[in-house]
Amino acid sequence: MSELYWNTETDDVIICPYCGEKYEPSYEDTYIGDEPVDCYTEDMETYTCDCCHKKFTMYGYQTGWQYCTETIDGEMTEEEWEKFKLFRRGE
Repeated sequence: MSELYWNTETDDVIICPYCGEKYEPSYEDTYIGDEPVDCYTEDMETYTCDCCHKKFTMYGYQTGWQYCTETIDGEMTEEEWEKFKLFRRGE
């Protein structure tokens, strides 16, 4: 069995760590997977990406409001990631 795929992303927007889908943070209008997102809290929450439908964790931190997202163990393997990359490129 392949190892688990692990990735983290940090930016001033919320980025899915699997497919790179970007979500613009706002006070009331940010939704990920039909769930409202509190973009201005340091609590870690779990969301499901609208694009790839994989679960990831997200938390913000107050140095200009940066957002860290991380993959969740068991959501994707390295083998699935390789197939997903080919699919995204249309190969």
